Amino acid sequence: MVEMIGKRVIAAVAVLAIVAVASLAAYELYYAGGLPCGAIPAGSIVRTQASESQFGAVTEYQLPGVDRYPNAIVAATDGSVWFAEDEAPGVAHLYPNNRTIVQYAWPNYPTPQPPDCSFSASVSGIAIWNGRVWGADEYGNVIIGVDPSDGKSVTLNTTSSADYPYWLAVGKDGDLWFTSDNTPAKLGRIFPNMSMQIINLSGMGNDEPLTLDFVNATLAYLSSVNISELPSTSTCVCSGHIYSFNPTNVSATIAPTVVGAGFNLILPTDAAYSGGSLWVAQHDASNVVRYDIDAGTWTTYPTSTVSYVPITLSLETAAEGGEVWFNEHYANKMAVINPSSDILTEYSESTPPASNYTEIQNDLSIATADGGAWFTSLSGNYVGFVNGTYNPGWRIAVAGVDSATVAPGGNASFAMAITGSSSTPLGVSVSDSENQTSTPKLIRIVPSASAVPAGGPTAYQLGVQVFVGQTVRPGDYTLAVTLTGGLTQQTAYYFIKVG
Repeated sequence: MVEMIGKRVIAAVAVLAIVAVASLAAYELYYAGGLPCGAIPAGSIVRTQASESQFGAVTEYQLPGVDRYPNAIVAATDGSVWFAEDEAPGVAHLYPNNRTIVQYAWPNYPTPQPPDCSFSASVSGIAIWNGRVWGADEYGNVIIGVDPSDGKSVTLNTTSSADYPYWLAVGKDGDLWFTSDNTPAKLGRIFPNMSMQIINLSGMGNDEPLTLDFVNATLAYLSSVNISELPSTSTCVCSGHIYSFNPTNVSATIAPTVVGAGFNLILPTDAAYSGGSLWVAQHDASNVVRYDIDAGTWTTYPTSTVSYVPITLSLETAAEGGEVWFNEHYANKMAVINPSSDILTEYSESTPPASNYTEIQNDLSIATADGGAWFTSLSGNYVGFVNGTYNPGWRIAVAGVDSATVAPGGNASFAMAITGSSSTPLGVSVSDSENQTSTPKLIRIVPSASAVPAGGPTAYQLGVQVFVGQTVRPGDYTLAVTLTGGLTQQTAYYFIKVG
């Protein structure tokens, strides 16, 4: 099951961008509804209040009125957060301290109409740059920047030059870059004077650019996906690559370099650099993968599994303070990995946690800030924040050495140390990196108990036995043991080499 990202077709090549300037209403409209589907009048500024709810590590800010379809999100330096609204369409500014939301509806967009109230924009890219808040509308082939001080907007049209603008990122050079979710592969670069450069990317075949991560002035990483069809079966190729390139002195055409060639990535929809490694979301899998740049090695980190779908669908990654955050679209979770301890913590985006496919709230975008991460819920109609300092009161870690070598047909054993206390039993589950679903098949992982008894604070040791099937291919595998305590799950990883 693959959830396709964006709208992709092959487009013609052109060289010019059209720049238009418009003005939103230079006032704040205290809007109480009245238009079809509860839409915001195009070109208006609306001040409203969000309602707040908190459970576990998560605080949610419910947006007022009919679904706004919040999508792309970026944190501001003052603790506030900006996000796109596909239905308005436009951008909105949330002040968490008093729950105020100021919505800036872009001009010249049609008002959603019943019966389906379909939204007319798809905004995955957002950035704060050059005094404006910018959003990339993939459906409309436009990039729009709004000046919050007066509501005036600037519109850049990318039709036929770099169709389907998807991602926005501010480069170390001070320019605003964007990806064209299309083939032939292109990037766009917007200068402060609003001129635009289109950069052709050679050697990428059917790969479509998605996200950008600028590490420094001379190094940037680009994620891409290949959703073309195999001629023999008409099925999705569903692969892709991570590329690197030097953003300085970029010409009309560049040839980016494949990162970690030879490793089969499964729809790598995002990549984030952190501490000498690249962390990649695989959007048709229940895992994220890590590429150690110096060692040239890949490691797979499985998520916990859910009962109602075979894959959890990681989508975006974001690094801050040595930790790596990502969202799990189908699992309806936010997750963070601490690479120094190899511990994964997952947080439910709803209470109770989703138990079937219809309860998924469609988290598409994340942004790190203030020791945690923001996320948007497209169909849940809210913006959420996960507090990364939240302590569930218990913790799991490998007791002793965290790796072993096992021959095909052989076995191994290790232990997990559970510390802290819990008022209810903690469920125990396992997953591994054998396949994209993270469900163990040829490797059996057998914990000594299916639950850790309630109580504490004395330490509890959980024994784990591992049985490797005769037909397991030689290679490196990651085993995961997960504790579930209601809204929070924590996973410790154990690494085995088969061969």
